[in-house]
Amino acid sequence: MNILSHGLTLGLVAALAACGSTPSVTVNSKGAPLARQITAADHCGLTAPGLVHIENTSELSKFRQLPQQNLNLPAADTIDFDSEHLLVVGLGQKPTGGYSVTLTSYALHGEELDLGVVVNKPDPQMMVPQVITTPCAVLAISAGGWQTLDVNGDGLDEMTVSR
Repeated sequence: MNILSHGLTLGLVAALAACGSTPSVTVNSKGAPLARQITAADHCGLTAPGLVHIENTSELSKFRQLPQQNLNLPAADTIDFDSEHLLVVGLGQKPTGGYSVTLTSYALHGEELDLGVVVNKPDPQMMVPQVITTPCAVLAISAGGWQTLDVNGDGLDEMTVSR
């Protein structure tokens, strides 16, 4: 009898704890993923680490005209900006080749869209081109459902965009 009541108490505590937490969401109301990586490049031309949030075709056109930007974005032409936006995650200038950034996770917690990325660095013993690079990843993210977007991961300072 004691074991049964102890088991019921633990079950009740677990159920109450689950009720108090905000569930994470990974798809939008249409069942599409909240984020997906559409491309990555070694030479994006973004010399400082940061995020570029592109909400419409006009902003995409302005981004393409930046003097240092040399990222080929044919996939961006198929984006429906009513349902998805673009997010460029730039690592800034790096001293050699071999750096990259990759989307690894995403979840919506209330009004905060959390994106996890991994920054890949060249192995110290690896032969890499001795050229300054500006690596980045371009993500398609859900246009709605969030007010704050956080990008973080191993090897990257947290970056935030708020609307």
